[in-house]
Amino acid sequence: MHMIVSLLKRKFFFLLFFLLSNFIFCQSGDQLKEINKLLRKAETSNKKYEDLKELEYAGKASVLAEKAGDSKGLAKSYLFMSRSLLNLDLQKASLLYAQKAFAQKATKEDIVLQALVTEVKAYNYNYLGLSTQYIKELSGILKLLEKKNDPTSIEIKSRIYANLAIYHEDNHNLDSTFTYFKLQERQLKKLPEKKYFSALCEHYSFVGVAFLEKKNTDSSFFYFEKSYALKKKYKDPVLYMQYVYFGDYYESQNQYKKALDFYLKAIKNIQKYSGKSSYLIFTYDKISSVYGILKEKDKQEEYKNLSTQLKNKVLAKEKQTIDYAINVILNDKKNEYISAQKKNYVLISIGVLILIILFFFTYKFLRKNIKNKENIITEVTGSLQHKDELISKKSIETKGLQQKVNEAYNEIIELAKDNRPAFYFRFQEVYPEFQQKLLEIDSTLRISELTICAYIFLGFNNKDIAQYTFKSPNTIRNRKHILRKKLNIPTEEDMGIWLRNNSVRDIMNT
Repeated sequence: MHMIVSLLKRKFFFLLFFLLSNFIFCQSGDQLKEINKLLRKAETSNKKYEDLKELEYAGKASVLAEKAGDSKGLAKSYLFMSRSLLNLDLQKASLLYAQKAFAQKATKEDIVLQALVTEVKAYNYNYLGLSTQYIKELSGILKLLEKKNDPTSIEIKSRIYANLAIYHEDNHNLDSTFTYFKLQERQLKKLPEKKYFSALCEHYSFVGVAFLEKKNTDSSFFYFEKSYALKKKYKDPVLYMQYVYFGDYYESQNQYKKALDFYLKAIKNIQKYSGKSSYLIFTYDKISSVYGILKEKDKQEEYKNLSTQLKNKVLAKEKQTIDYAINVILNDKKNEYISAQKKNYVLISIGVLILIILFFFTYKFLRKNIKNKENIITEVTGSLQHKDELISKKSIETKGLQQKVNEAYNEIIELAKDNRPAFYFRFQEVYPEFQQKLLEIDSTLRISELTICAYIFLGFNNKDIAQYTFKSPNTIRNRKHILRKKLNIPTEEDMGIWLRNNSVRDIMNT
């Protein structure tokens, strides 16, 4: 009788194990398919410049990947979330998800994945004005992929060389600019032209811009034509950047009518194939400038107003966009907690089921051990209560995080972005010692210079300051150079960090 019961027990446990294994395997397979589907949608959204959609799809994929224990899916999800947050100007959140991607086992085992995550980190550092760290990260990627010759690695290396070229161009080191562009072209030539012609078109355009800055207009026009011809060869209708560059060329030749024709063509092409507001604003400003040169004041004012209206729309939409992005992040945090708790519940449920079965057989055949089994059930019940307490605690933490994020938008940043006259006066109210400390260093500082210092103090980079104050990036760069001399800021030190750590140390610690 004992042997028959033992045999029945073994068969029962084998059947239970078989059913559970098949259930878990099928569920895991479906989840992996869904994860890959969401990641493909995120990648497609990125190519269409739909940053919020990319963030949403990647966030959903991360929840499923966490449940399925899919390290590679989780790493890619975090990478895409980091990338979309970067494009939404949420650098701190972007860096957080880049670190989460790095922490995954799949990232540590995949050099290409490491390079992609490092690339996003580098762009964050660049937006934050940390140029030394930016260059260090880019150089690290080249070293990482030194021996890699697969198409993805080659494409990454070509992007890195392009970014290094543009960095040196911004710093007026044109010899280094052309050196890096040559290195980029070598990489692009290794790739099939038909598949990567778009990257090659962009390369030719950037080289043309560099020659234009060098005042070598013949070479500049040659590369602009190469870019345009390659687009035509593969029947790509998206030509707005080529039109803009031709416009820049003719403007440099004082052929303003021709320049205007190309800028207007660019507007039509953007409206048809892109609709990205930043491209329209950029081109509206160019058209307004040319009409100003041609003394057509009505047209100049018309396109200036179009640019201003679109900027206002972008600013109005920006807060909603960022609010939505932050909600996605918070939901991701919440889902992490819920996912962890669900895992615990599944494990506990399986454990309880096994314990009940063991208890049933033990009660029949091993009455003496009933007390011990009851103790086990009590421990499991206590564990369940403990998990409930953890869920409650995490829920409170999530609400606290939501409240902190909602308070992150403050009046002074909005005033700065809108370039309102009240910006600097409000800034002084918030940081009353700021002006006093800078004037102690140089009493000749003007209000306009103190205002630029305030923008730098708040973390805006050259591009942002130029955009919000309606000045050119070169003007901002020159003013920062003058301010460095007046305030005796070492050239190797980041100006924003210097202002926060030295000039206003007491303020920052309050």
